[in-house]
Formats: sequence, structure tokens, C-alpha cells
Amino acid sequence: MDFFVALIGIIGMIVIVVGMTISRLLLICHPNEVIILSGRKRKLSDGTIVGYRLIRGGRAIRIPILEKAARMSLEAIPIELSVKNAYSKGGIPLNVEAIANIKINSNEPSFGNAVERFLGKPLTEIHKIAKDTLEGNLRGVLATLTPEEVNEDRLKFAQSLIDEADSDLNQLGLQLDTFKIQNVSDEAGYLDSIGRRKTAEVISEARRAEAIRAAEAEETEAQSRRQAEIAKAKAEQDIKSAQIDAEKEVKTAQAIASAAARKAEAEQQAAAEAAEAAAQQNAEVAKAKAQQEIRTARIQAEREVQVNDAVAQQTIETEKNNLRIKKAELEREAIIKEKEAEVAGEKARAKYEQEMEEERIILQQKRLMADVIEPARAEKEAMELDAQGKAAPILEKGKANLEILARMIKVYQSAEGEGEKVFMLNMLPEIVKQLTDTINKITIDKVSVIDSGDGKGNGVGRFINQLPAALISLSEQIENATGVNILSQFQKHDISLEQLEQLLEKNGVAVNENGGGEAGETPKAPENKG
Repeated sequence: MDFFVALIGIIGMIVIVVGMTISRLLLICHPNEVIILSGRKRKLSDGTIVGYRLIRGGRAIRIPILEKAARMSLEAIPIELSVKNAYSKGGIPLNVEAIANIKINSNEPSFGNAVERFLGKPLTEIHKIAKDTLEGNLRGVLATLTPEEVNEDRLKFAQSLIDEADSDLNQLGLQLDTFKIQNVSDEAGYLDSIGRRKTAEVISEARRAEAIRAAEAEETEAQSRRQAEIAKAKAEQDIKSAQIDAEKEVKTAQAIASAAARKAEAEQQAAAEAAEAAAQQNAEVAKAKAQQEIRTARIQAEREVQVNDAVAQQTIETEKNNLRIKKAELEREAIIKEKEAEVAGEKARAKYEQEMEEERIILQQKRLMADVIEPARAEKEAMELDAQGKAAPILEKGKANLEILARMIKVYQSAEGEGEKVFMLNMLPEIVKQLTDTINKITIDKVSVIDSGDGKGNGVGRFINQLPAALISLSEQIENATGVNILSQFQKHDISLEQLEQLLEKNGVAVNENGGGEAGETPKAPENKG
């Protein structure tokens, strides 16, 4: 589990590092800019080899170490131009104010010129160079035009400036989008005088045109009045003739209408009487027929109503039955869905509890591993290493002792009879130490050796024979364990008193013998402190 977590973490770190690397190396070029990647050679359409490549919109991958990226904006740069006392054709100084919009020319080979001149330069420097260039071109164009041409045909003036500045801007890698003249003036008042003269000419022309128009209007008005009078007289004559004709026609029509009215009145009276009689008869027949039809229709309607009521009642019952069936089906489906939802919920709950129990077991195992097993394992390994560390010197010491003992045995064997004597002398300090440890709880204030005075010098032998029973018991135990009688070995190998005293003094026991038979005091045996 830990391995997979570590693997996932490593993969995540790799993905993050790769993503960060790609994000730093991936260059996105917006539509209003150009990315220049310097460091790699590229051949232009005209065969020129340059040390950069261009990205116009889109994206590219920068090769680290080999390429360096820079951006150039293609947005419009507004420039306000103001030229003072620029001499026009004819020597008249003019002041011109204009507005121009320029941009970096993204077409080859002009863009190469822009890269060489403006890459890495601030916008203010590009603005200054373009402004100085356009103002110089503006002065050059003004020198070819008269003040009247500059002031009257500004479109021609602007087009002339565009044509003049186009080649210079292309050399710089710039492009002039628009150029508008805002104001043309002069300090000498030349344009004002031209304006006043033009104004006077316009006013005079307007007055002359106004007089001509007034005369023409008066003449037209007189002709209109004459034509109106003629038309009015003719219309009055036509009206009188029409009135006479109309009166004649009215009288004739009145006579004809009067005769026709009398005749029509008589005919209408007779027709009305006949129609009234026929209508009365027809009305009675129609009334009887209508009453019969009404009764028949009422009966048929009542029958249809009864049939419709029965059909409607049957339809209502059918719909009620269908509704009850549908309701039962919906209730059954609802119960089924509810049971299915409960079962699904129980399954999900059981699955969730099972997953939680598995997670709990895994956590307990991890906790047990971290709290008990791993510390116990570490402690076990530490104890094993400690035991190995402690046992190593013991084993090495044992090996060294075995080696020393083997060499001593060889030496003792090569010394023949003297080897046992040397061995006894070497072992005597250890024997004395063991004897001292055995009687460490016994306090001996004084040991006196009394000689018999016969001059034989056997005081030491008697001193040894008079040792406490514990020493004799230890000697017997050594003899039982090893088969070596220490005391007899002393006598056998003729160990002298001087040698014995030297060995005893090395182990803290002092023995003094005098002629009166009293020996010196021996120090107390050291206490055993465990």
C-alpha cells in the first residue's frame, strides 16, 4: 500500500514538473503580437538568412538554452504631429496639426527591419522615431503645395504625405495606417485674407443670385395671376352652362319619376294584398309543421340525451375503473421503487460499512505496525547488534586466551621438568587471589610464625600447614577438580621461601620472620563489595 502511495506521489511530482516545464517552454502568441525566437537560422523568401524565426498567432515550443523568446506588439500607435512655420509653395509659412496611426509592419521584409531596429526598445522610443520621421515628411510635402491646395484639398494633402512617408517607414519596419489633418493655420494671416476674399465673393455671388431669383419670381407670379384670372372666367362660364343643363334634366327626371311612382304604387298595392293572403296561409301551414317538428325534435333530443347520459355514465365508470387500476399500478410501482431504494440503500450502507471496516482494519494494522511491531523489531535488532557488539570482544579475548594457552603449553612442554615449576609460579598469584576471595570476610590482624629454634628454617612450611580450614578445603577442592595438590607441588618443585614471599607480596600479603619466632602483621584482606 505504501509502495503504491509513493508511486502515485512520484508520478504526480513528475506530472507537475513536466507541466511546469511545458508551461514555461510553450509560447502562446496573441493575434495582436508577434513572437521572435532568436538563436536558430532561417531563410527568408528572398533567400536572406536570418538568425530568428517568427510566430504570428498560435503557439510554439521554445528550445531551452538554444532559443530566446521576445514579443513585439502589432497594436496601433497614435502620434500627434505639430509642424510650426513650415514653408509651403510660394514661401508662405504654415502651421499644421495632424494625427497619425502607425504600427509595426508584420509583412516581410519590413518586419525584419523592425526587428533589427526596435526589438527590446520601449514604446516611447518607437513613438519618437516615427514622430520625427513623419514631421520631416510633412514639411517636405508642404513645400510642394500652395496654401490654397493644403487648405482646400486636405484629402490630396494627406494622400501625398502617405505616399511620401511610406518608403521611409518601410525602411524602419513601420506602417502608416491613417493620417488626418486637424488644423492648418498661419501666423501672417494669409489664409484669413483668402478666407475673407472668398467670403466676399460668395456674399456678392449670393446677392446677385438672390436678385435674379427675385426678378424671376415676380415674373412667374404675374404670369400665374393672369392664368388664374383666365381660368376663373372660363370656370364661371362653364358653371352657368352646367347649371342650365342640370335644371332641364331635373325637371324631365321629376316628371318621369312621378309617373313611374304612381304606377309602381298601384302594382305594389296589389302585390302586397296577394302576398299577405299567401303569407297568412303559408304561415299557418308552417306553424303546424314547425310545431310537429318541434315535438319530434324534442322527443329525439330527449332520447339522445338519455343515450348520451348512459354512454357518459358508462364512460365515467370505465374511466373510474381505469383510474383505480392506474392508481393501483402506480402504488405498486411506488412500493417496488421504495423497496428497491431501501435494498439499494442497505447494500450501499453495508458496502460502506464493509469498506470502513476494511479501512479500520488497515489503520489498526498500520497502527500496530507503527506502535508495536516496528518498535519491537527495532529493539530486537538493537539488542542483537548490542549482543553481537558485547560478544565480539569476549570471543576475540577467548580466542586470544586459547592462542596464548596453546603457546604456553608448547613452551612448558619444551622446558621439560622446569616447565611445571614455571607453570606453578605463574599460577600462584591466581591461586592466592582465589584464596583471598574465599576468606575475604575473615579479618586477620596478625600472623605470627614461631620457629622452634633448631635452625632448620621450616617456619614457612608450618605456617602453610597452620592456614585456616577454608584454605585447606580450597586446596582439596582444587585437587578434586584438577587432580593437582598445590601444597605437594610446592614441595615437589622446591619452591623457596623467597619466591613464595615475593608472590605473596605481589598479592598484598606481607610475611616477616624474626629470630624470636614472631612474624610481622599482615594487612586485612580487602572486603568483597560484590
